[in-house]
Amino acid sequence: MSSTESSLDSSPPEAPPAHPEPAYQGPEFHEAVAAGPGLDPLDHADPYRPHLFYRVVFAVVRWIVFHVFRTTVEGRENMPPPPFIIASNHQAWYDTAFIVSAFPKRPVIYTMARRDTVFNGRWKRWLVPKFGVFPIQPAQGELDARGVASVYQLLDRGAVVLMFPEGRYSKGRALRPLKKGVAHFALQAGVPICPVAVEGLEKLRPFMRVKVSIGPPIRPDPPAWWDLNRRVQRMLDGVRTSILRAFGREGPRRSGRWRNLVRGLFTRRRSSVSSRSP
Repeated sequence: MSSTESSLDSSPPEAPPAHPEPAYQGPEFHEAVAAGPGLDPLDHADPYRPHLFYRVVFAVVRWIVFHVFRTTVEGRENMPPPPFIIASNHQAWYDTAFIVSAFPKRPVIYTMARRDTVFNGRWKRWLVPKFGVFPIQPAQGELDARGVASVYQLLDRGAVVLMFPEGRYSKGRALRPLKKGVAHFALQAGVPICPVAVEGLEKLRPFMRVKVSIGPPIRPDPPAWWDLNRRVQRMLDGVRTSILRAFGREGPRRSGRWRNLVRGLFTRRRSSVSSRSP
């Protein structure tokens, strides 16, 4: 199923839609939410009341995405009700514009940026949060405690948070190993991951074909007796498989032990039959 700009114009509700309560939310999430109104002052507080700047820029960017480029969106019916996390492949700095344009106007789709570079000026600290960008300060590949708390607090308010679990740019249909943070956040907050695959953005040219594919949501509902690492890995495998399927490739395979066993049985059976033949 494909959709273009015309199918994205329906007005979403002004308040968060009702959604089923998660079966489980972890201690990290509860600790962050228990901080009350302690949301980082640089974070836009209400995902269902985007700032005027966000609304104007969203409209302009979406017009460009669907008129200057031949962009198609597949799988809009797979979007879960918010809150959720978008996990996408990452080809270039501008792919965020195509991903955000594939989703409704509300709630705000939040993205993260470095505190020491994107928020290092007074005018930046005033302007950047109005576009749903919130600050993080990663160290050795890990988010700072303040940035982690922001993710949980925004999800608690019904937001959508966009993450790129590869951590760096990938090329074409190649997909780098996925970092575990996106699955960890989803499990702790009890929210689904919405996998997205973007194709055609290797070189930005007018009227080029771009496809944004939205896969079925990956929900944090593995068996309760699994340990956290196994839960995280299961969700990561689901994200990777969904993106690779959108590219027309197979995702990670399970162990070939059973396949090899069956193949061995048939091989031995054929050998046995051959030995009995006159």
